[in-house]
Amino acid sequence: MYKYLKKPTFFLISIFFFSICVQSQSFEPASKAKRPSFMYKPELVRRSAKYEQKIGILPVIDSRISMFYGEEDDFYKDPIIEGLNRVFNLELRYSGLFSETASIKKGSSESPDIKEVQSIGNLNGVNLLLITHLTEFNFSRTPVDYYLIGLGARSETVFANSIRVSFISQLIDVETGLILFAEEISRESIESASSRDIDPDLIEKMTKDVLKQSFSDLKILIQENGLRMKS
Repeated sequence: MYKYLKKPTFFLISIFFFSICVQSQSFEPASKAKRPSFMYKPELVRRSAKYEQKIGILPVIDSRISMFYGEEDDFYKDPIIEGLNRVFNLELRYSGLFSETASIKKGSSESPDIKEVQSIGNLNGVNLLLITHLTEFNFSRTPVDYYLIGLGARSETVFANSIRVSFISQLIDVETGLILFAEEISRESIESASSRDIDPDLIEKMTKDVLKQSFSDLKILIQENGLRMKS
């Protein structure tokens, strides 16, 4: 029995190290002129606002434990947090959920108390604050059919490219400091490619897809689950 298991065990170990070698290859971002952009114009939703109040959108807090890919974060034309702040503002402005939106340039602490919430709200003339922690905005690639090579099925490695975005958003009432909405949004876009190079056009498509899905989830959940203060 031991001799029978020896070859498959060696084969699996070889696969494991092959996977590590492939994934550990470093990829340089494209030149700045060729880098993808994940900016897009959301669809304008015309409806009665759920919140007849002005919301202040605070800068996204980067709480990721790793950069976009490897040790690099500069894969896009704009820095990730800077671009994401613009998308947040556009998505909520076009969502029809709030009577008015405002972009707040100065951020808050990671866990603001009621005094800080009220101070920021009063300073910016808003009734609600949106605080967001970005926990994932990462790219990974995995060879998905390398195990078939040993079986003679094919001689080419296909890579599963993945972009995963996760964030936690809180909607806070300025006057009371009460949390009206809190939810983690997590989405992933996966595309296969045979090239070992990272295609900027593919990265752009995947990023826009995963962001549109994420914000669709956020807007639906705010509409369905967001609390409102009594007048």
